[in-house]
Amino acid sequence: MAAAAPAQLSDVLGQIVGRSAFLHERLAAPPVGPEAEAWIDLLADALTAPLPATPARYCIDGAPAAFEELLAPFVEAARRRLRRESGDAFTLLSETAQITLERSLLLLLSRFSLAVFDTEFTLHRSLTGRFPWATGARSSHDYRRFVADMGAAGLAEMMREYAVLARLLASWACRWADAHAQLAGRLRSDWPEIAHTFGLAGAACRIDGIAPYRSDPHDGGRAVSIIGLPGGRRLVYKPRPVDMEQGLGELLAWANARGFSQPYRTVRLLPGEGYGWMDHVAPAPCREMAEVDAFYVRVGGLLQLLTLLQGSDFHHENLIASGDQPVVVDPETLFHPWLPPEVVHDLGPGARRDAGRDDFAGRLAESGFLPPEQGLDFSALGATGPVDTPFRIARCDAANSDAMALRYETYRAPRGDNVPMLDGRPETAAAHRGAIVAGFGEMSRLVLRDRASLLAVVGRFAGRRGRVVARSTNAYGLLLQASLRPDLLRDGAARGVLFEQLRRVAAGRAQRPACWLMLDAELRALEQMDVPRLVHRCDRADACWLCPLEQVIARIAQATPASAEADRMHLEQALSRLTRMPAPDGRAFGTTQYVSTSHGGRP
Repeated sequence: MAAAAPAQLSDVLGQIVGRSAFLHERLAAPPVGPEAEAWIDLLADALTAPLPATPARYCIDGAPAAFEELLAPFVEAARRRLRRESGDAFTLLSETAQITLERSLLLLLSRFSLAVFDTEFTLHRSLTGRFPWATGARSSHDYRRFVADMGAAGLAEMMREYAVLARLLASWACRWADAHAQLAGRLRSDWPEIAHTFGLAGAACRIDGIAPYRSDPHDGGRAVSIIGLPGGRRLVYKPRPVDMEQGLGELLAWANARGFSQPYRTVRLLPGEGYGWMDHVAPAPCREMAEVDAFYVRVGGLLQLLTLLQGSDFHHENLIASGDQPVVVDPETLFHPWLPPEVVHDLGPGARRDAGRDDFAGRLAESGFLPPEQGLDFSALGATGPVDTPFRIARCDAANSDAMALRYETYRAPRGDNVPMLDGRPETAAAHRGAIVAGFGEMSRLVLRDRASLLAVVGRFAGRRGRVVARSTNAYGLLLQASLRPDLLRDGAARGVLFEQLRRVAAGRAQRPACWLMLDAELRALEQMDVPRLVHRCDRADACWLCPLEQVIARIAQATPASAEADRMHLEQALSRLTRMPAPDGRAFGTTQYVSTSHGGRP
């Protein structure tokens, strides 16, 4: 790729900075800060560095990323930044890990730019009088010509036209580099404690492999990663506090110490300042039916504890069936605040609909363990296979050839690892309702018998931070997908107006409502292609909710044998929504029969 002339590049960058400014930036008119300088520098690097003479190592024959040649300069600039920012810790990344990370960035950037590049490729062919049927089915002549023309300063001009896209590509490349430099640095500095905590004495501090972006991106593109260490051991890195994971471990240890009949596995973890390391929990099958029953007894006990503690959003991705152990891997939404109806109303489109009452039925509905009354079923006990959704996602057929075409298809959420397997078949909750109810009842009796010691454990959640789920991830996902339309990637203000739809109800109020700060945080995250992560403290009230910790303590203190029996009976009734369906070979197995005509859940 030919480098853009310095004067031309300076003009292009200046226009990109101005036109890409997010709506809230234009309203506040802040000065350009270090973060903006970082992505501007990376963009300049990407637009001046030539393409490698040979295909990049993260490009895979037979599985091309759409328009990967045009995105390679951004990945290369990001790799150079990663090396600079990580310093000596860069040596911890094996070549395999580096390539995996680079390809993950390439695929992200390809998703962001797909609609724009497809539009420009189609226009390029039309202006040169070339059409898809004019070349052979396997030809790439026109595509190669398009890439070559972009290389002659054409890419810089395209970035000038699509200023928001230029900013997203460069800023995400920066965040990718900074996030993984931070991961490597933390691994190096924490290694003595990691080796002690996880029993890795004598093991080398090195990342042999990595599975990045194992969660939604939050807080500047940071997401959970699973890292592979020498010898095959794996650790989970969470770039956020693991307060709630630590608290859940203490809660399960309390149940074990008080004699719960099926002791829980507690996951080892090492908290850091604003992040943490955890043992990786892999799904595993059960060896006999007794283990399946034990799994569901433990599920019943979990249901009692998590509903007592106002747990929310425990969908199928948050529960791992590891043999006879149901392992909750993301308890961020324990002590979830109850949002009053007026707050839900002011949040506007897509806001979560709390049950509106603080009773067991409401808490069970909010927990996410059971199928919702409306919407798609992504529940921990109801989602037993792939879920067909009404949401459409972009796909590229025949990528990087003359026959390439952009199409949209409905998204099919893959099956989770939340269902125990026996002899290669799922053993779903519908067939084990009795075990769930038995575990729930046993844990209820422990709560009543050892109330004082439980309250002591619960009290240690003071100061811990949890996540507020203000609206379904679907609402965020649909907005983020819509924001990648070519017309919205030209100007930051136009794209910002799309996200402002979330604030239309609140903006109509005579005075700013209590949820305004939540809305502001959501919009800032969405403009950066993050899924918003709203945080609260368990022991503090807010303008939008009462103190969750005080509510939980009062609930435990007021529990009686009569209320526990009423809750058990309600659970038994709620589990009846899980029905048994015949497998393809005629053998019955548990699954959820559910028909939905409205949006919900989490794609």
